[in-house]
Amino acid sequence: MKASEIRARYLKFFEKKGHTIEKSDSLVPENDPTVLFTGAGMNQFKDMFLGKGNKPYKRATTSQKCMRTGDLENVGRTPSHQTFFEMLGNFSFGDYFKAEAIPWAWEFVTKELKIDPARLSITVYEDDQEAYDLWMKIIPKEKLYRGDAKDNFWPANAPKDGPNGPCGPCSEIYYDRGAQYGCSPKDCGPLCTKCKRHIEIWNLVFTQFDLQDGGVLAPLRNKNIDTGMGLERTAATLQGVPTNFDTDLFLPIIHRIEEITGKAYAQEGPDTPCFRRIADHVRAATFVICDGIAPGNEGREYVLRRIIRRAADDGLRLGMRDAWLFRIVPAVGEVMGDQYPEVVARRENIARIIKAEEEQYAATLEVASGIIDREVVRLKGARERTFSGEVAFDLHQTHGLPVDQLVEILKAKEIGVDRARYDALMEDHRKKSHVATTGDQVFAIGPLGKIKPTTAPTRFSGYEALQGTATVKGIIVGTEVVDGAGAESVVRVVLDQTPFYAESGGQAGDTGFLKGDGVEVRIDDTRKTEGYWLHGGKVVRGTLKAGMKLEAQVDLDRRWAIQRNHTGTHILHNALRTILGKHVEQAGSLVAPERLRFDFSHFQAVTRDEVRRIENYVNERIMENAPVTWVEMPMPEARKLGAMMFFQDKYGDIVRVVSVGDWSRELCGGTHVPSAGAIGYFHIVSEGSVAGGTRRIEAVTGMGAVAYALQVEDRVNAAAMMLNTQAAKLPVRIQEILDELQSLRREHDKSRKAAASGEAGSLVAKAFACGAEKAIVERLQGLSADDLRAMIDKLVKESKIGVVVLGSVFDEKPVVIIGVRQDLTPKIGADALAKEIGKAMGAGGGGKKDIAQCGGKDPSKIPAALEAAREAVRKMLG
Repeated sequence: MKASEIRARYLKFFEKKGHTIEKSDSLVPENDPTVLFTGAGMNQFKDMFLGKGNKPYKRATTSQKCMRTGDLENVGRTPSHQTFFEMLGNFSFGDYFKAEAIPWAWEFVTKELKIDPARLSITVYEDDQEAYDLWMKIIPKEKLYRGDAKDNFWPANAPKDGPNGPCGPCSEIYYDRGAQYGCSPKDCGPLCTKCKRHIEIWNLVFTQFDLQDGGVLAPLRNKNIDTGMGLERTAATLQGVPTNFDTDLFLPIIHRIEEITGKAYAQEGPDTPCFRRIADHVRAATFVICDGIAPGNEGREYVLRRIIRRAADDGLRLGMRDAWLFRIVPAVGEVMGDQYPEVVARRENIARIIKAEEEQYAATLEVASGIIDREVVRLKGARERTFSGEVAFDLHQTHGLPVDQLVEILKAKEIGVDRARYDALMEDHRKKSHVATTGDQVFAIGPLGKIKPTTAPTRFSGYEALQGTATVKGIIVGTEVVDGAGAESVVRVVLDQTPFYAESGGQAGDTGFLKGDGVEVRIDDTRKTEGYWLHGGKVVRGTLKAGMKLEAQVDLDRRWAIQRNHTGTHILHNALRTILGKHVEQAGSLVAPERLRFDFSHFQAVTRDEVRRIENYVNERIMENAPVTWVEMPMPEARKLGAMMFFQDKYGDIVRVVSVGDWSRELCGGTHVPSAGAIGYFHIVSEGSVAGGTRRIEAVTGMGAVAYALQVEDRVNAAAMMLNTQAAKLPVRIQEILDELQSLRREHDKSRKAAASGEAGSLVAKAFACGAEKAIVERLQGLSADDLRAMIDKLVKESKIGVVVLGSVFDEKPVVIIGVRQDLTPKIGADALAKEIGKAMGAGGGGKKDIAQCGGKDPSKIPAALEAAREAVRKMLG
């Protein structure tokens, strides 16, 4: 029976029993900060189990995507350990209980799946007599086993160890794989810990208690059912194969690995764990990325990075040097696409993200491997087995190699890592990273404390109006609260209400004026802290006094420019997710009057064609002139509405949802134009990388876009005048000049090489004897690395010089090239010489046995490097 049929039969079976079929929840828990990934079918029904949910049913059934990494080390080594898996489940929320759940489970496995009852055995909690009696009506006593709280209670050992909260006994259904998998000729039973003869295929959890202090199991008013049947294990059982990896859920993926690597998969062999891990990890990575996660250094992003890199390590063991895991993604889609069509729809994007991570890891390993090798050599010389915590920390911070990956690399060398020292350095780094705060925040908190006791938080009216009457509630000059401030005083003013938007969420604070009663205050900046708006500026005339009523006027043109850019970022975000993929998430933004800046997650360069498509998409949306609306609502309603949200810890219970038409919804506290058409025009000024996996777009809108276009036009016209041509013909004229320059460079290179060839002849006279061979170590002036190689080639091949080391400074950068005659390479290698010379230059060096190179940043170190070369050559050649 195929896995897809098992899944379909399960859902239909319980639908007939009055259950509502729910779609699988995302692997990323929607509102549960306690877990990184959805690890069980019950996760999406947590509120229902707690009696707080509002779903219109009391019975549900699902096939849930799950992700667990607690047993990561066992993946590939055992028949059934995986990271990603599917959990079939049926749930009751205060409806039916054991009397229904137990016989239904038996009916499904024996009637629907047609598993031989003689191959099944059952375990129950030792104190759960109710479940025991129900099973005794169905199966023989010898097939029924009592387990302790470790084996048959959820959470395991809960009555003894907690945690407090809903819990209950469980009953598990096991399948007997046969005596060949057992630890003795006799049947050892499902509770045996020595062998894998009996495999658990279904766990029925009876949530009937509330664990309280002192280990008290208080009965719950509403008893729940939570069951979980592993699809992969059940498929292995019904398909008669020894492991989950031999089912139709994995074999097509493993066959794809065989095709790419040219190696054969076997049930037992040195490469078997590699095949299984790669299949599992790529499958898991595909689904995690599909649910919106991209590789990173924290939380679930780090888990994703780790499993991709573990699979890449296995690829290296199979002889795969270049990026290749991404080529497996279509096979995952072929297997899982019917149930999860989004995997097929996004397979190209998923593959690109995996490929980018593979390439980044390869670059990291290339740099890190030299550092690791040097440290390993040092350890072996000192007869030590613990890798330095300081070096591990540097590899992580400077080169991006996670410590877990380092542990994996060193495991094969039987070397451990000083995790205590590494963890201490990481903790110190985290503390330093979080101590910084802005001077404005620091200075605002002290004096504000004197205003708060008698003043309510500021009421913001700037969504509805850009001016209004306000009362001065506090005046801060320097770090003191004052009753009044005269002309030229630099102040921060607290008002009872204000139309001024305070800087937050990337949007710049408003500027404008406070006027009235002979007083005028120019506001240059608006910020907020603890619910109070601080209007920073200068008293232009009169004396500002506490209690005054003033007219607050926001700079209208500036606010409108900001609003155009802010709504522009929302449309840009929608464009990025539409064109680049749903993995795109906002990673930061700046909304200023003159421009907008938008940082987003993406793992490869955005092509010129993609930039043009993004820009066109935004402008098409602008021309549609969809209305921009906003509404406040409870957070759960916003989620149901599908509003995009980021940095969730900043949101309260009531959130503001900003919509552009019916195609963009985001949680946002900023200000916006009333309709998309008010933006006018959107133009991307630049796109580039700001960090690994993070790209940045800078753009202009409205009159800012017009000003930018005029500025570009002025520059084009100026360039055309300089080159004595028309603006329309500028590219042709530039190409003509470039061609002329290229021709001149070629002539110059010919002259330089001819001079170098002549100089090569004069160097033969400077050769010195080293045993039976001759060597040349000299510094030359103004020659490039290519020039030096040409000279060395001539000296080694034509003049038969044994070793040639030539140094030069070209474009203000030092370079040393080393050449060794081919017949001498077994005795002396150019690569080994390069490493020695590189040390003297304070840099690295390397290459091949017959030709190598080293460089650096300091030209003054060339003499010392050449002296080191002479000593090394004499030593090696005698």
